[in-house]
Amino acid sequence: MELICNPMFRHLDVALHTSRMLVILLEVETARVGDLVTRMVLPQSTISHQLRELEKRKLIRRTQALADSRSVIVELTARGKAVAEQCNQLSAEVYEAMVAGISPPELERLRVQMRHMFDGLEKLSAKKNAERPRPRAKRRRAASA
Repeated sequence: MELICNPMFRHLDVALHTSRMLVILLEVETARVGDLVTRMVLPQSTISHQLRELEKRKLIRRTQALADSRSVIVELTARGKAVAEQCNQLSAEVYEAMVAGISPPELERLRVQMRHMFDGLEKLSAKKNAERPRPRAKRRRAASA
């Protein structure tokens, strides 16, 4: 996908993953960073790096959530919305090319099969995360009296 799609998005100065994030923000208007991590199925560090780059380019704005100062809210700027709309149009063209010639029943069956595959990957990820040893918290030494 990236080999074929990245050149198509190059004139917008975005890659496939970045365009996907912009389209998600176009759809939901505002999102917490954690929600983007969940929807993109990418590591927090990768999302944070992409968000920093998008913010430098003035395509997004990040603010602290009013209800929870630990959460960061992301939204498109006017410029970001224009780029996201172009990304959305290109994504629709890519999708149409991918499903051309597939009948609606076949497409539905494919969606169900893909959902089963992604569910299996999510279960594997949860299992591996549960098995991973947690770093131990450092103990603070009591102050000497």
